[in-house]
Amino acid sequence: MKTFALFDFCETLVTFQSIPEYLRLVGFENPRFKHTSFQRRFFPRLYRYSKIPLFSYKFARYEELKGFDTQRAKVLAAEYTHDRLLPHVNPKVIQKLKFHQDRGDEIVIVSGGLEMYIKEFAKHFDIKHVIAVALEEKNNLLTGNIDGIHTMEHRKLYKLAQYFDLKNYDLPHSYAYSDCSSDIPLLSLVGNGVAIECGKDLQWAKILGYEIL
Repeated sequence: MKTFALFDFCETLVTFQSIPEYLRLVGFENPRFKHTSFQRRFFPRLYRYSKIPLFSYKFARYEELKGFDTQRAKVLAAEYTHDRLLPHVNPKVIQKLKFHQDRGDEIVIVSGGLEMYIKEFAKHFDIKHVIAVALEEKNNLLTGNIDGIHTMEHRKLYKLAQYFDLKNYDLPHSYAYSDCSSDIPLLSLVGNGVAIECGKDLQWAKILGYEIL
């Protein structure tokens, strides 16, 4: 049976939270976001209550992405990967990643970050499988909403189980790496959960007996 090596992304494979910077990058280019931000800032009551089309707006989860061209978002994702993500990898975790690749383990990034740029990141390390937040699009434009499961906390397991038949994997001999207590379900799925030290409180990991990297 094959074994997994499951990696969280933010503050695990890379050293920071990745979504806010990517949203700022897109929002800076997105004229619709600039327009609605101006409305919200200077005409808050009209923005909220007016039925005039100019002010009529349904909020999206990621306002910066709403109405933005999907292909341009992918270009920015590639640039973001090159300029920000790759220069800020966690060397010790990348070393573990290469160790598991050499062992022939099934490498999977399982993240609450955005699939858009994590897939670009994965190409640089020859990682085939990414379980992350997919973005909804209509007519080649992003809606700003999530398509499918929001892969945080226990929901990471739901999406992982959609992509893989877990019965075919040797989970007791598999590995998972994450910095955050919200990933206890992911770390508990396998026999070898590893908590990543990144300046946060890791008392939870010590109590549960996880290895700390």
